[in-house]
Amino acid sequence: MTIPFSPKQRMLRLLKMLAIGYVAICVLLFIFQRKLIYFPVEDSGAAPGASAFSELEDHTLRGWVLNPAAKNAILYYGGNGEAIEGNLSSFQNLWPNHAIFLFAYRGYGGSEGSPSEEGLYEDALAIFDKANEKFDKVSLVGRSLGSGVATYVAANRKAHKLILITPFDSITAIAQQQYPILPVKYLLLDRYDSLGRVPEIDEKTLIVMAEKDQIVPRKNSDRLASAFKKEQLEVVIVPGAGHNDISYYKPFHAALKAFL
Repeated sequence: MTIPFSPKQRMLRLLKMLAIGYVAICVLLFIFQRKLIYFPVEDSGAAPGASAFSELEDHTLRGWVLNPAAKNAILYYGGNGEAIEGNLSSFQNLWPNHAIFLFAYRGYGGSEGSPSEEGLYEDALAIFDKANEKFDKVSLVGRSLGSGVATYVAANRKAHKLILITPFDSITAIAQQQYPILPVKYLLLDRYDSLGRVPEIDEKTLIVMAEKDQIVPRKNSDRLASAFKKEQLEVVIVPGAGHNDISYYKPFHAALKAFL
């Protein structure tokens, strides 16, 4: 004979199942979080004449270099899932008098290794230090995920100027908004806290936002912008642009060219 559960027992049983499910979701999010953050793209084989390699301590990065004989340089940190070599033609037109370096992150575009916040920072500093030895001035351009890398370099090195395209305040803030019932701040390994680094950034900075950004909510970009000193910052909002197509709009190119 089966003894029926009382209402209280049924409720406790339900709560126990929900708690187990909640913990299981948290564990899965912790284990697979980097697969949710990073979206590596393959090497497209484009622009082989501009291709370059940077030998770092224990791995090699694949990249592309324009105008290597110029006096001043620009280091570009790409967006997630972006084939950065696709910018070669437009960057050549924008900055014909600058050496332009585009290196794929670890695990992206033919570069060795696996992506992580610590690893991307380590590589970015190493490449900056190499460029800083050769060029008079080195400026930084970071798009989306790359904006988090660019702010780290700007906070830890002295660059000439800083451009942040469709930037966020932190990955933690973005993730918490996407998963509001989960304790994201305790689970994330890679945080990209650009907002927390702003007090350490002295470079003249341009922030370019997309009016219709579907990936980075406007409030996150605004929060980052509001942390800069007013005299230090210029903000441009590209009308009609989205997160992924902002570079198709003329005001985007005009803003970058005028600033740098």
